[in-house]
Amino acid sequence: MKQLYIAILLHSILSIHSLQAQGAPETDSLMSHIRHAMHFNRVVPQEKVYLHLDNMGYFENEQIWFKAYLTRTDTGRPSDLSKVLYVELLNMSGDVIKTTKWPVDSLGQSHGDMKLDSLLGSGYYEVRAYTRYMTNWGANACFSRVVPVFKKPKEEGDYSDLTITTRLFRHRDPNNRDRSDSLYLKAMEEGVNGGELAKTISAQFFPEGGKMIMGKRCRVAVMVVDDNGHPYEAEGHVVSASGDILAAVSTDSLGRDVFEITPDGGTMTMQMRNKKKGDGRAVQSFELPRAEQEGCSLSMDVVSDDMLATIQCSDGMKGRTLGCVLMHNGNIIYCDTMSASPLTEIELDRSRQKPGVSQFTVFDTDGRILAERMFFICPPKDTKGHVTVTSKTDRLKPCGKVSLTLSAQPNSTLSFSAIDGETMTNGMQGNMNTWMLLSSDVKGYISNVDYYFEADDTEHRKAADLLMLTQGWRRYDWELMSGQKDFDRPQPVEDKFYVFGKLNAYRKRNPPCNVALEAYLYNESGQSLTGKTKTDSLGHYAFELPFLDGEWKMQIYTRLNEKRKTYYVGIDRQFSPAPQFVSREASRILHPLKPNMFVRSPLAEEPDEEEFIPITKKNHVLQNVTIKAKRRYFTNDNWRYKDESYGRAYATLYYDIDKERDDLLDTGKDTPDIFTFLCMRNSMFNSSGFEGKSTFANDSATIDYTRGISYGGRPIKWIVDNGETACVLVTRSELSDELLKPMSSVIGSHISSASLFADEIPAGCSNRGRMLLDPFFPIWMEEIKHLYIVPNSPKELNGAVRVYLYTHKKFTTESQKGLRRTYFQGFNKPSTFQMEDYSVIPPMADFRRTIYWNPNVRTDKDGKARVEFFNNSTCQEMYISTEGMSDDGEILVGE
Repeated sequence: MKQLYIAILLHSILSIHSLQAQGAPETDSLMSHIRHAMHFNRVVPQEKVYLHLDNMGYFENEQIWFKAYLTRTDTGRPSDLSKVLYVELLNMSGDVIKTTKWPVDSLGQSHGDMKLDSLLGSGYYEVRAYTRYMTNWGANACFSRVVPVFKKPKEEGDYSDLTITTRLFRHRDPNNRDRSDSLYLKAMEEGVNGGELAKTISAQFFPEGGKMIMGKRCRVAVMVVDDNGHPYEAEGHVVSASGDILAAVSTDSLGRDVFEITPDGGTMTMQMRNKKKGDGRAVQSFELPRAEQEGCSLSMDVVSDDMLATIQCSDGMKGRTLGCVLMHNGNIIYCDTMSASPLTEIELDRSRQKPGVSQFTVFDTDGRILAERMFFICPPKDTKGHVTVTSKTDRLKPCGKVSLTLSAQPNSTLSFSAIDGETMTNGMQGNMNTWMLLSSDVKGYISNVDYYFEADDTEHRKAADLLMLTQGWRRYDWELMSGQKDFDRPQPVEDKFYVFGKLNAYRKRNPPCNVALEAYLYNESGQSLTGKTKTDSLGHYAFELPFLDGEWKMQIYTRLNEKRKTYYVGIDRQFSPAPQFVSREASRILHPLKPNMFVRSPLAEEPDEEEFIPITKKNHVLQNVTIKAKRRYFTNDNWRYKDESYGRAYATLYYDIDKERDDLLDTGKDTPDIFTFLCMRNSMFNSSGFEGKSTFANDSATIDYTRGISYGGRPIKWIVDNGETACVLVTRSELSDELLKPMSSVIGSHISSASLFADEIPAGCSNRGRMLLDPFFPIWMEEIKHLYIVPNSPKELNGAVRVYLYTHKKFTTESQKGLRRTYFQGFNKPSTFQMEDYSVIPPMADFRRTIYWNPNVRTDKDGKARVEFFNNSTCQEMYISTEGMSDDGEILVGE
């Protein structure tokens, strides 16, 4: 692999030297862009990360176990850059439910787990992984996979009820995901008619090379989806403005097709209808993008063994000097110059192309892209990257020992998972090989990604070509690499822990320059450390920290001229990528995989054996146990109104207000009141108001109002510490004498002194804190601890939305001058996979779905590794999932 990389690099250098020998000014300009791109990829190489998960689907309160493999794209070897990995869990609305931080070792590997114990119900969840450095290239550069999480079984071990409660998040929860590129949403918007979806489709066109040029033959790919976001099989024609048929179109099962046309500058329309006869055969029309008068058209034959790139230039570009480059993983493996002409052909030897995604770019002397496209080369079939599993155990027994032997490359690291075949709830498409070579360079979800790796024949090449035409994503931006775009605010390579940011002035007379900062960190174990620094002329500062574990309290003191002065202390740590759109195809249940180990033959006779009786059905002598916690006894009922299970019961959204407030302070600004925050954070909250009526909980007063805060156009019932309040917010200007009179018994005569939080209210009171909440009376975020939103409460027959607010037990508005209190999150501590040792204790009822997980299986010098574990009490067939990587970056995947 190293020799191949050196050969490619030498080929690029020789090509560049031959170009320099020409000496023309236009050639020198092209050369400068190529040199800049090569230097950029050496100085700013990208990283890729892949997560091997222990299972394909989960139930509430289970644990997701994962192993991460981080590589450098320029070398294909384990990354020696980032030492910190972030793994997040997101719901379908795009809210980050959990963020975890894990160390990366010298082999570019990491492992950890996430407990699914804080979810607001079942549903589809996105597992996302990235390094801070990767965020410079956006969310598409991150690893992403959607997994189903089913409702917790009613009875332990009964996994037959695969229920997912979507909670209608698409209609009653805000959607924070990027929807700018979503064909499904375009169909939704075009299909809305009277509040219901019409039978409509949406089409998107992808001219090969990026644009159509008048008078030049061009291939155009098309993708069609229906109003539910599913691929649409349709047929039709492309017609000119005069009605002439230019091309026939027939989309496949994935809603894709490609056709050839020669645009003349006039309007072209695609007319489509459903392939199936019967209802829904109405013809729908879509206008193609307009062809440009000047430019270059690029067409590539990537199906034949002799690959050919055809470049057609318009008459206005004739004679201009152009450049072209072929890049793979950011490395330039071919470059050349040409004189623009009506037809230029460049031959590319397919056998010399590297497996994976490459991109071919044509550019001018200013570095601007004239035409560009991507293509995929299927890796050859070999056994070098395979992991084979052989069993030394004849058959599975309840709680019996299982012994397996793994064979792979010598001195390699593997992650191993054994899954109960009968409890598999979902299928899986792809592995480390498909992610590293294809999925990580393609935008969106790839349906049946394994298909593109099955064979390297004409059929599979055509399918891969159509995929690259419709879903290709430029991981390597030529204009950025060649210096035409600025690399703004790059996030650093996080090889250590850093705290850096910017001070903003709290008062104009105290500028943020040359301010002394002192950071003091401490944890629950009594450990502490300090650091000192000063801001520069613009108020920027930075601290370097050693690697820490767990959460640390952090206090940052600011002093100017030896005196404490208050500043807005901003911290640059809000770099979590924007959540990307998740299609309907990505969030669906796949057919479960078939077991691949200990598969039972239906004709085989089961040998007689002693009946299995779990420990719960007969008497056994238990081992010594250690008490980890004592039962909690309460001396009063004060805890009841703080019990957040009331708010969590039917909630679909949850906000950790302490963290949200800290995130806002990180921007270097002050925090708003809780009502302003909700309107900023959640688009469903609307302060412009609506018309309607609201009643107090005891029906003692009825309020007509025209303004206030609503949720999706519906009234809100605010519940503080499990006590109901009035369900409407009105402004002070709307409070009249007539309005105040019937309310006096509820909120008292002094509205201005009404407090939202009254510690003296009796604990457990069902109507705790009835009062009018005034949005002009500030309720600060620091007063609230947690907040839950229940859009579909079964207790609200009138459609009101319940918002549960839980306050801090002790709260003070006092603040110290020149001090910001916050936290610093160190590394999470990975859990140890729990499994009973049935060699020392008798069998018991054991319903592990993931029977065994080991993220660090190491092969010896002969490429062998032995894995031993105990079965659960019910498994009779297993699915074994094994993936790994050699020390030099070779991908290893189980057969």
